[in-house]
Amino acid sequence: MLPLVTPQQAAGKHWDIIICGSSFSAMFFALGLAPHLSVLFVEKGGHQPHDDQIQGRIAGLEDFDHNNQSGQPKDWVAHSLLGGNSNCWWACTPRFHPSDFRMRSLYGIGQDWPVSYGELAPFYQQVENVMQVSGGGSDHILPRSAPFPFPDHIPSRTDMLLREKSHNWFAQPTARANGGDRANCCANGVCNRCPVDAKFTILNSISAFTRPNISLLLNSEMRSVNIQAGKATGVVVKTSTGAETQIDANTVALGANAIFNAAILLRSGVQHPNLGKGLNEQVSVRVDIAGPGLGYFGGTSITGHGYDLYDGAHRRDNSGILIETYNSPAIISTEFGKWGNIAQLKLIAEDLPQDQNQVRLTEDDNSSPVIDWHGHSDYALAGLKWGVSQLPELLPDGVEVTHISDLSTTEAHLMGTHPMGNDPSRHVVNGQLQVHGVAGLFALGSGAFPTTSPANPTLTLAALALRAAQAVAT
Repeated sequence: MLPLVTPQQAAGKHWDIIICGSSFSAMFFALGLAPHLSVLFVEKGGHQPHDDQIQGRIAGLEDFDHNNQSGQPKDWVAHSLLGGNSNCWWACTPRFHPSDFRMRSLYGIGQDWPVSYGELAPFYQQVENVMQVSGGGSDHILPRSAPFPFPDHIPSRTDMLLREKSHNWFAQPTARANGGDRANCCANGVCNRCPVDAKFTILNSISAFTRPNISLLLNSEMRSVNIQAGKATGVVVKTSTGAETQIDANTVALGANAIFNAAILLRSGVQHPNLGKGLNEQVSVRVDIAGPGLGYFGGTSITGHGYDLYDGAHRRDNSGILIETYNSPAIISTEFGKWGNIAQLKLIAEDLPQDQNQVRLTEDDNSSPVIDWHGHSDYALAGLKWGVSQLPELLPDGVEVTHISDLSTTEAHLMGTHPMGNDPSRHVVNGQLQVHGVAGLFALGSGAFPTTSPANPTLTLAALALRAAQAVAT
């Protein structure tokens, strides 16, 4: 554990940096800071040890005020506790594709990022090393300057068969251990709680982030940032008793999530036409396939990634698609002697931020976030329809699609609401995740993504946070 402080102790000191949250972006931002700086983490939730997590539900699941106008069920997954969503994630760690950072230039869609794949690559590598990512050597469709830290997991029978048809199937990079100082993945398919503690979490890897001058304040919600003369000077924190306390600092970094970061900025008086707008996440379908040679027996829960439908000219008209191969036997064949000749794929589509999907504050007292949700973009839905239509061309002879699920609208990847870019009139933060017009204030996390990707966002948001720490004055 990090050294704990009380609200009174925190308020009695002037900190170099106060960080909101204690999950991926918060911790990797702190990792990149100069070691002599005094750092205070302000965490809304408490500490739930891993042993308690595997006995029941993970604590701190947020219940947001949600105005859902989409006509489809929609949940927003966010946990407020030490380590945040690192406690419940499935530890899928692909990098974004180089084209994801240049969607406007390449395909006339969305916006270009103010940072390129090449600029982010060394930070990707650092995060992969800390997370002890398993993925194999340097042979991957995405450019790499060094091998993954650890070997890839054993492929499933399905992966091996799909690779015979296409060269664009690779092992999924994952922070579910296959080497390193954590137990190896047991491939049991309950990764949200991970009974053997194989996946990377903040809790089981806290030593990577521990250094002198760091303290932790638990059960205390950061409500707003104090801003004077265009500079962040500290924060207002609500403790578990409901009392509000002011804590002074030279720099403030928001590392909660796209919903809470936006709410804190709004309560702090930050005014920007795009603040809170563009909340989004990916959308997906699951596809059952059957045929000779398919099957499980791989070394982890999700073993493969298919890139045939990811990048290309089709992204002018519809989203790219990342395909996952599942090794957890959620389905079996009912045909005698062919119990295992079946598999499940997941097709994941990127979404486009839409202004109507937004985070705002309650109208009566401007105190709590409200989510206005009108559904996924036509771009994303068209991508899934196209992806399903293309799938038979990627399957080996004798393998056919047997079932397509309804849309899965909850990928638990909250993105948008404070987009990054170099134009202060259009972007809330710059390429170093500093809020335009407010010195010493950073808004970390995937809320800064100006566009999304078919790939999981965690590795990218962690790499961006590590990179952003370079901009902190020492």
